[in-house]
Amino acid sequence: MVRNVGTLDRTVRLALGALFVIGGVGSYAGLFSLGLGPVPAALGAAFVAAVGVVLLATGFRRTCPLYLPFGIDTSDDRN
Repeated sequence: MVRNVGTLDRTVRLALGALFVIGGVGSYAGLFSLGLGPVPAALGAAFVAAVGVVLLATGFRRTCPLYLPFGIDTSDDRN
């Protein structure tokens, strides 16, 4: 698959992904609550952690599937 995630984009994805996973796990463990209105705290924690995992995966793979249909390419090795 073509790499379309650049260095800065990758760094931001990895940092935010790690924070989201830690935040989701911390919320699920009861350190704080991510429940908003009718959304249970466990569901909010799972959602935040899942977003973090997606950010980590796209950061490590340097490919974002959402960039492809829009032609976005932030990679450093453009030719």
